[in-house]
Amino acid sequence: MVAATAKTTTKTKKRKRPTKAEIEERKRRWSHQQGPFLGAFNAASAAMAVASFGSLPEVALAPAWPLAAGAVGATAAFTRAAGAGSPWVSRLYRSARWIGYTGWCSWALASGGPWEVSTMAALGVGTLAAAVLAPASKSFEIAAEDRHTAEERMKRRAGLAGEWEARINRICKIARPGVRVTDIAEWMMPDPETPEEKRQTGMSIVLELPQGSSSWKTIRQRAEELAADADLPDSCGIEVTSHGSRRRVLLLVSTLDALADDIPAGEDFSALSIYDPLPVGMYRDGSFVKLNLKWSSMALIGAVGSGKSAHLSLIIRQLLRCTDTLVMGVDFNGGKAFLPFLRPWLEGKTAKPAIDWVATTPKEAHMLLDFLLAAIPARSSGYAELMASANDDKVPSSSAVPHITFVSDETADLPREIKNKMVELSNRSRGVSIRQVTCALRAVSQGGEQLPKPLMAQAGVRTAMRVNDDSELQHMYGYSRGLPKAGEMPEAGYGLVQPTTSDQPRIFKGLLVKPDDSQKAAIETDERRPVMDEVTINAGRDAYLRRWDRAHAAGWLGTKPPAAPTKQAVTAPGPEAGDKPGTARPTLADLDLGGAVERARAKRKELEDRNRRQKQARESDDGFAEIVRGLQGLTPGGEVPRLLAVAIEQATDKGVHTRVLEATTKMPGERIRELLAMIGLTPDATTFRMHPGSESPKLRGYRRTELDRVAAEIELGDIQVPEEVRDAL
Repeated sequence: MVAATAKTTTKTKKRKRPTKAEIEERKRRWSHQQGPFLGAFNAASAAMAVASFGSLPEVALAPAWPLAAGAVGATAAFTRAAGAGSPWVSRLYRSARWIGYTGWCSWALASGGPWEVSTMAALGVGTLAAAVLAPASKSFEIAAEDRHTAEERMKRRAGLAGEWEARINRICKIARPGVRVTDIAEWMMPDPETPEEKRQTGMSIVLELPQGSSSWKTIRQRAEELAADADLPDSCGIEVTSHGSRRRVLLLVSTLDALADDIPAGEDFSALSIYDPLPVGMYRDGSFVKLNLKWSSMALIGAVGSGKSAHLSLIIRQLLRCTDTLVMGVDFNGGKAFLPFLRPWLEGKTAKPAIDWVATTPKEAHMLLDFLLAAIPARSSGYAELMASANDDKVPSSSAVPHITFVSDETADLPREIKNKMVELSNRSRGVSIRQVTCALRAVSQGGEQLPKPLMAQAGVRTAMRVNDDSELQHMYGYSRGLPKAGEMPEAGYGLVQPTTSDQPRIFKGLLVKPDDSQKAAIETDERRPVMDEVTINAGRDAYLRRWDRAHAAGWLGTKPPAAPTKQAVTAPGPEAGDKPGTARPTLADLDLGGAVERARAKRKELEDRNRRQKQARESDDGFAEIVRGLQGLTPGGEVPRLLAVAIEQATDKGVHTRVLEATTKMPGERIRELLAMIGLTPDATTFRMHPGSESPKLRGYRRTELDRVAAEIELGDIQVPEEVRDAL
């Protein structure tokens, strides 16, 4: 029995005693749930019960007792309402209810009971009046509470204003009459731990300076001293900017480090345009950092371990969301900055590479920059009518004419000749919608070993991730006393950003990207990613179309390099050139010689006809023109149709899958096969991988050798392209 009792006692939980705030909240909820009519009815029921009970012969309650109780209750209600600051209407209403109900109770007792019709009617009329007047009384109470809250806020704001006016006048030595605070706005941001609640992270203070020599720069020079005088927490500070005129100043005072927690970039891969500001971080006040990279080049620096590479990955991710932008890049570290974005393409998960061209060697970088430099006059002349129709002197960007962003990582390692071409590209390419994002470890240029000065001068967007010395920031943003210090950026991910040259550099924290975000961005944006326009391709067609062949051959993509073409030797091989184990030399039976004799005869007849016409032309007046036509072949050369050019552009050294062409051209596979068959192209009979050595799928498609053969024959005029094929894209 004792054991059972002990067990029961152990299980019994001690009830927590409600706090005063919880009791008041329960009362408020009960009052709200009753409503005006139910509350009046409950009071009338209580008065009816007292009158009925007191009128019994056994009780014989004196009429004076309810009236005395009502006087005490009315006095208490009036006193409590007055203490709470309630308006006079509410005080009188609460007192009148007590007197009314208890007065009716005394009248009913004096009349011999509450059961007469006139007595009951009086109670009903009084109850109805109490219910009707209750909302009016409540509205006066709410208005009084609002006024009280506003007054308290005004007093607090006045106190803050006076405090900051005195502080600024004292620290910055502002002449009389001193500064005047015209507005204060508190920052209320969602609490990361409880998003439904908000917390104050700082305030914006608008100042008006007196007449004299003081300007907003005077305040900015003493921002650190002001923060120290206000005893702001670590990682918090004061940012000072102009507010419309030189005498109006905006102070951004952070009192709580809103950037202490990581800010994830999230799963938003929705479509953007290069004309849209791209979100890349958050300021101390909780607003987003947005960069416009359509017309401005960008310079990005950061010490080792500052988060520069992660921030560059974030910028590329946001650029991939743009439906009118292509990204090209140079990275001599084996393409490390771009390879995560290319991996889905190498694995066959996307139809197009996320990065349009990557150079990992000086030779390839020269080819890429030469292509972009040649594209400047090509675009200027090729899109003259487009610019005229848009009433603009710059090439407008769209999915048909994509903007090109050239990204260079680890610029310090680039040879001087490449940097010179980058400077030329920056100086000339703005009007044709080509801009740059240039990255380096340092902003200080030592003999051209870091960022070239012309590139820094042309950078309209400047971002410095955490650096080790204030001189790096001063070299990038100018030598100003009000510039934030390097020590105000406590860890990786923090930086200083200047979205435009007219903005003041501000501390921010970049959005956090995870390692797999690059692959997600490439997959999510694949369908709406544009392809290079034909006008730009023609500026360097062969270099552009063979870019991935060279990348596969270099081996940095992680795939097997394409096999080098071999020729059959007519002489017997030496003893050292024996067959490798496991390989078989092709025999005559293995070769496809069908129609070889007919082709040889036709070629011989063509050459004989050409020689005969040239001989006759020498004896005529128009001999020179005939010779030229003969040298050009029997039929004039043609232009490779856009459909075939896209197939060659998307192909690797092995070929291109039909599924890739479907995703790129937005045409059904049956229609693609029908059009290509008109120019002598048919899908290969066997499946193949576009990227040998990877896990990409084996599908049917068109071999690269066949695509190149047909393109060459079209250019020589041996194959005539039907209008249906030429106009397909």
